[in-house]
Amino acid sequence: MLPALFLFLPLFVLGAIVGSFLNVVGLRYRSGLSLGGRSSCASCASELRWWELLPVASFFFLRGRCSRCKTPISLQYVSVEIFTGLVFATLSYLYWPIFALYIVIVIYDFRHKIIPDQLVYGAIFLSLLFRFYTGGGTIDWLSGPVLFALFGLGWLLSRGRALGFGDAKLALSVGLLLGGAYGLSAIVLSFWIGTAVTLPLMLFGKIFSAKRITIKSEIPFAPFMVAGAWVSLVFHLDILHVLSFFQ
Repeated sequence: MLPALFLFLPLFVLGAIVGSFLNVVGLRYRSGLSLGGRSSCASCASELRWWELLPVASFFFLRGRCSRCKTPISLQYVSVEIFTGLVFATLSYLYWPIFALYIVIVIYDFRHKIIPDQLVYGAIFLSLLFRFYTGGGTIDWLSGPVLFALFGLGWLLSRGRALGFGDAKLALSVGLLLGGAYGLSAIVLSFWIGTAVTLPLMLFGKIFSAKRITIKSEIPFAPFMVAGAWVSLVFHLDILHVLSFFQ
């Protein structure tokens, strides 16, 4: 237990540092801004000092507000840092590069409701490299194309209202990366997580002081798919076997 904890903490810190950089990449991608230069407050434009840039810790030290203008800091920053830290601490290093790319996709999709081709094609390429390196059976190789076809059909039948074509491309990457059992589990989980998050906001959004979400709202699906992929890998989840156990 203790050795595992000592290993978990440094990996989590490393991941949180990477997550802080991924926040910058996701926010500045296609914005015309370079990745260099000091970060600043999105509200008052004040340059952030070193102690305001510590991953995770600064958010809680500042109590979630800018030290100068007191504007609330978006939860996105600390959420991405924590999630990236968990990815690094719980998954093999082989998964780190592609999950880093997934996280940038999540940030962009969350803000702009679209998955850029350059990012998702990069994810597909890395998934193919992973599959070639690790091998796998026919089902593992077919998992990506099958999920792509299913999401593509959903995109086609809904005319892009229920699912985006970028979601189909991301499903191709997730299927290739995770293989048959884990890939299917990740997609099933993504719908469960999406329902668990959006349904309360649709029903009680006003109570939570959240933005009103309706059945017609455009909801980014990449965050749920990436979360499902991570949970599936961490818990070695095979949905079909779990469901058959209760029958």
